[in-house]
Amino acid sequence: MEIYRLIALIVILSLSVLDLSLTHYYISKYRTWQPEKPFNMMERNPLLVFLWTKMNLIIGSLVGAVIILSLNFIIIKDAHWIFIPILFVVLIFALINHFNNITLLNKLIEQYPSGHLPENIFGKVIGNN
Repeated sequence: MEIYRLIALIVILSLSVLDLSLTHYYISKYRTWQPEKPFNMMERNPLLVFLWTKMNLIIGSLVGAVIILSLNFIIIKDAHWIFIPILFVVLIFALINHFNNITLLNKLIEQYPSGHLPENIFGKVIGNN
């Protein structure tokens, strides 16, 4: 394995672990605040939503992490080099979105600690307490 692929492997897998950790943190915090909210309303990754629905949040996150990290490893190891910077940019974008979403969620929790969002402000919210 060339040195640049090894460096890319370390960087991408580290970013992926950070992404998966932040996803788990966000979903568990959201789920604590609004326990009836369906997973697909909080996360767009269909693999993770499926695993969380069929298993629970912790087991589904662990299984999803194994699958996603394995796919990232295969992409970095065997795919054309152009996929490495694309994957890097996508992960950076995802991390930026995580920090924005976590900040917004914290503000919502601070403003509405009961988890009930007023219908006159937010409209009908699925999973509203």
